[in-house]
Amino acid sequence: MDAQLQGIASLIGHTPMLSVTGGLVPPGKELILKLEGFNPSLSVKDRTALGLVLEGFRSGHLRKGGTLIESTSGNLGKALAMLGASLKFKVVVVVDPKISKATATMYSALGAEMIVVDRADEAGGFQKNRIKAVKEYLEQHPDAYWPNQYDNESNPLFHYNTTAVEILRSERKFDALVGAVSTGGHLSGIARRIKKERPSITIVACDSVGSAVFKNSFAPYLINGIGLGWRSANLDFEVMDRYCLVSDQQAISTCLSLARSEGLLIGGSGGAVVFTALNHLYKSQDKSTLALIPDSGINYLDQIFDEKWREKNSVHVLGESQLLDELRQSAATECVPVGAEENECVNTLQKV
Repeated sequence: MDAQLQGIASLIGHTPMLSVTGGLVPPGKELILKLEGFNPSLSVKDRTALGLVLEGFRSGHLRKGGTLIESTSGNLGKALAMLGASLKFKVVVVVDPKISKATATMYSALGAEMIVVDRADEAGGFQKNRIKAVKEYLEQHPDAYWPNQYDNESNPLFHYNTTAVEILRSERKFDALVGAVSTGGHLSGIARRIKKERPSITIVACDSVGSAVFKNSFAPYLINGIGLGWRSANLDFEVMDRYCLVSDQQAISTCLSLARSEGLLIGGSGGAVVFTALNHLYKSQDKSTLALIPDSGINYLDQIFDEKWREKNSVHVLGESQLLDELRQSAATECVPVGAEENECVNTLQKV
């Protein structure tokens, strides 16, 4: 990280890694968790936000006293609001009804303005209409800076130059790396550098059932911070070997299992990543997998960790024995090589 950074930005990065064995992890194998929830605003989006903000200042599109606007499912908005307060620029976040009350409260506390898009698009998602709202705002405020996390190449580039280097310098030994896709920024950037330095590492992308990133069709899902209603320019499929689609039930059940067995709270996208990483460990010869955990479960105490919320959204939690059954079954998660024809299903062991 830039040694000249001061204030809250200087605390971003250098997140810990936790080794997990036993429980859901196959005997004789290791699951390593890169815990991005230890960033100041509790997610990997602190890194993304810093990269976008630094590029905005460098290019002249952002200045102190200026305005930044971005579409976000929650975490990037918190990170931008945090940096806006510290670096003295106005932040406008465009969100949808899936945002938690706690996140909205945090925006307000940090001085950010919030625009809520409550009209879903034809497929039932909100992301496309959030982008439309950003563009409408820019028409009225042409001097505002839209970092556009989806297509701005400084997003993956920042992770290539910082997060990936941090992982490599840790000298941790792992056979595969698993991460969630949404904008593609952190996984694509990290994977590109890992593949350059350690080409034998298998990169497994994790996505939500319902996301259009790999399937070109969208259906609503509960988990925040994962998936998209389209494919962003920052998604680099060339550095991804395979992907797995994980259901809301599998992701949320994994989160609750880790909380009770390890005392660890992670977000829903992290639950999906862990489920995918475990699935890979069960169905491959790899001995160790590094899982990029995007954020802390503290962000979702009023959602996935709240029993009433789960009941309201018809989420039936799987117990550990049921999760193990799903992980061991060949059809538990739909696994498709990156680049395969749509709807072609293969075993997780098959590689591109």
